[in-house]
Parts: sequence; C-alpha cells; structure tokens
Amino acid sequence: MKKIISLLFTLSIIVSCNQNTVDLKIAEAEATSFLESQFDFFSSGDINEAKQTFDPDAVLIGTDEAEFLSGWEEVEPSLVGQFAAVKSPKFNYRDMNVVISDDGKMASYTQRVDFKFKSGEEIIEIKNVRASGVIKKFGDDWKIMQVHWSMGVQGQVVEY
Repeated sequence: MKKIISLLFTLSIIVSCNQNTVDLKIAEAEATSFLESQFDFFSSGDINEAKQTFDPDAVLIGTDEAEFLSGWEEVEPSLVGQFAAVKSPKFNYRDMNVVISDDGKMASYTQRVDFKFKSGEEIIEIKNVRASGVIKKFGDDWKIMQVHWSMGVQGQVVEY
C-alpha cells in the first residue's frame, strides 16, 4: 500500500509540474514576432486594427512632451491624427532585446527603430528612434501595455 501511495504522490507531482511548464523560447519567438509587426496597422490606416493591438489601458509615451497618453480613449485620437499624416510607412527594427516573464505572458523590450514614410509629397526618414515597452499575452494574442519612443539629444541633461 505504501508503494502505491508513494507512486501516486510522485505521479501527481510530475503531472502538476508539467501542467505549468511554459516554453519560454516559444513565448519569446511569439513576442518578437508581435513586436516586429506591432505597427502594421499604420499601413492599413485601420483604427479597429490598431485598437486590437493595444490593451484598453495601454500607455503611449511619444517623442512630443504632450504625448503621455493613458488608455485607449487618449491613444485613439493621436493615432487617427497620425494616420492622416503618415502614408506608406516602413519600419525597420534593430537591436531588439526581449525579456520574457517566467510565465511567458508578459515581455519587456528595447529596440531601435528607423521609420520612413510619405507625408504629403515629402518622403521623411527618421532614424535611431529608441523604443521600449511592455506587451502582455491575453489568450493567444499579444497586446501593447506600454510603449515609449524617444529621440536622443546631443549632450547630457544632467552633467556627471
């Protein structure tokens, strides 16, 4: 009887451990794929596609001092305005670093982005945008929780 109880106990531990195992390499690959396509909605200009990309409580911090937007209600008008100004965008992501949470459902990231688009009749290219943020997995879908874009300036804000 002791052998049966011991065997059942061991099997229950093995089964419970296997149920909680997450393949972090797969989670990282999924998160990286999402990050490499997170702004594809700019090509279509579809606000509903953008809405599916952001969590309703997402925070967007842009390069303008006024761009500290919290929640979809604040993010949406900014994107609508950008859709009007940005045509045929091309994003080039590089120096990406993705850190996955232990449960594989959240990731933080840093990257550099080069961005080329048409505005009116002018082709504009912006290089070396520094981007960082947090994404979260809901079911099978990753969503932006927080994104921060910045442009480096010459010199230090605080000398040291």
